[in-house]
Amino acid sequence: MRNEKRSTKVSGKISAVSAARMDGGESGQIMVSLLLMLTIFLLAMVGFAVDLTNLWFHRQAAQTAADSACQAGAMDMAALAAGMALPNMGFTPGTSANCSTGGGTICFYANANGYNGAGLTPGSPSNSVAWSFPTSVPNVTTPPGTITSYPFLKVVVTENVKTHFLYTIHGTSYQQVAASCTCGTTQIPEAAPMIVLNTSASGAFTYSGGGRLTIVGGPQRALQVNSTSPTAIDCIPSGLIDTSLGGPKGTGSSVGISGGPSQAPTTCWGGGFNGGTTGGWTGGALPVGDPYAGVAAPASVKLISPLSTTNGISVAKAASGKAGADGCPDPSNNCIELAPGYYPAGITTDGWHTYIFLPGIYFLGGSLNSGGSSTLRMATPCSPTCSPISSTMAQQTDGLMFYFLAGSINISGCSGCSNSDLPVPSTALTCDGSAPVASLNMPSTLNGNILVGQCAANGTYWDAGGDTTDSRGAPGSRGLLFYQDHGDATQPQFTGSGALTFSGALYFHSTGYSDLLSLNGGTSTGTFVLGQIVADQVSLTGSGAIKMALNPMPSTPLLKVGMLQ
Repeated sequence: MRNEKRSTKVSGKISAVSAARMDGGESGQIMVSLLLMLTIFLLAMVGFAVDLTNLWFHRQAAQTAADSACQAGAMDMAALAAGMALPNMGFTPGTSANCSTGGGTICFYANANGYNGAGLTPGSPSNSVAWSFPTSVPNVTTPPGTITSYPFLKVVVTENVKTHFLYTIHGTSYQQVAASCTCGTTQIPEAAPMIVLNTSASGAFTYSGGGRLTIVGGPQRALQVNSTSPTAIDCIPSGLIDTSLGGPKGTGSSVGISGGPSQAPTTCWGGGFNGGTTGGWTGGALPVGDPYAGVAAPASVKLISPLSTTNGISVAKAASGKAGADGCPDPSNNCIELAPGYYPAGITTDGWHTYIFLPGIYFLGGSLNSGGSSTLRMATPCSPTCSPISSTMAQQTDGLMFYFLAGSINISGCSGCSNSDLPVPSTALTCDGSAPVASLNMPSTLNGNILVGQCAANGTYWDAGGDTTDSRGAPGSRGLLFYQDHGDATQPQFTGSGALTFSGALYFHSTGYSDLLSLNGGTSTGTFVLGQIVADQVSLTGSGAIKMALNPMPSTPLLKVGMLQ
């Protein structure tokens, strides 16, 4: 019995020892297995991280290609909106396509960034570059269709990228990454230069025989000539473009030409150009689109009969150094006063009266002709007294606009020569009553022909008929003073020796880019423009000259290229 008990105890110890050894062995095997599993897991994570990082880098590269291709295409669209033909553009606005069937600007810039756009091939490294033209972009105002029919461009770059570990999830060793960019043209209020719109003419801007353009203040680009001709600006000896007091700091502004000459002419007096210390002369510049292309005609005014006849009514003359009714400035004769409305035959002065115009819009079916010794002035309603056709006191923001359905402005002879009229203070030219920029060297009081545009919130015009979305400025900016219909190719002319002072925008553009604004003769004796000139072509000859103060405020809607999404 004792032996049996002893044997049982020994067997129990052996079994316990064996069990302990077995537990220890199995525990070691589990640890090895666990370490192996963790190693495999970590390697897989590293593999996935490598694949995902690779995809991320390819996605960034595709985004860069899409951005650059989109912006390049949008710049071509902006040039097209400005009227410039681009034979190598390689795409048609409004027609979706891709680089496998097309070419041109979009594909060139995509290819320069590593994407040839040949098309996607399953199971192999490949890429595609495609584009479309959205009709709208969220939170972006679409420009008027009269400026551009297709303002927006979307470019999508897609690539097949080789992966390794992601194959275990997706069942394919190639994954697609895609990037897109939406860009295009939008209207942005900016300080605008003088713009010559013709896109091909030689001598689109001509200055000769003493013809001079002086520009002060305004943006850094003072003059933009859109013509791609190598002689877009033509200077004949003694002509001069002086922007030495232009730009935001008044230290000089620049000339930009889509064509040439690439450097300022050397055959003109003083080199033909004085840009001051910060001005320059740039050939091959991107054209600037017509900023007023989207401004509607004042059609409702055509239904309004003016309160006065075509020949106006006689208004009491000035006496004892004081203005007559509605500000008549002529102490020798009664003034002829006209009211806004439709003048189907235009307006022609008699050659010796002073004509005063009540504020508003004049819709003309013929030219505004002023010759002889006639003078053109703004009326000041009920100041100091009311005329028979006025009843409301004048405001500082009052102004007018001449819209030419046919005909144009034609000032000749000695119109504006009279110095016997009561002078107008230069502060009357601005919307807030401030003095014009001092560097223009404008006298504090002015004689001759003096006309000012309406003060409008967006720098165009406003009327009771709601033809535009603009509104009366408070104080706003002087808007369109002369607005010639796009179907009207009559040439605006300023000749003779009379003094001319205009505050507002002078806009002469026809669909054939043939409106030629001419200043010649003795107009250099005192021609001031406070505002902008936009014309198809400009010619300054004889002693014709323009002294212009560009608006430094962002009040003109210019078409700009930008990334939108």
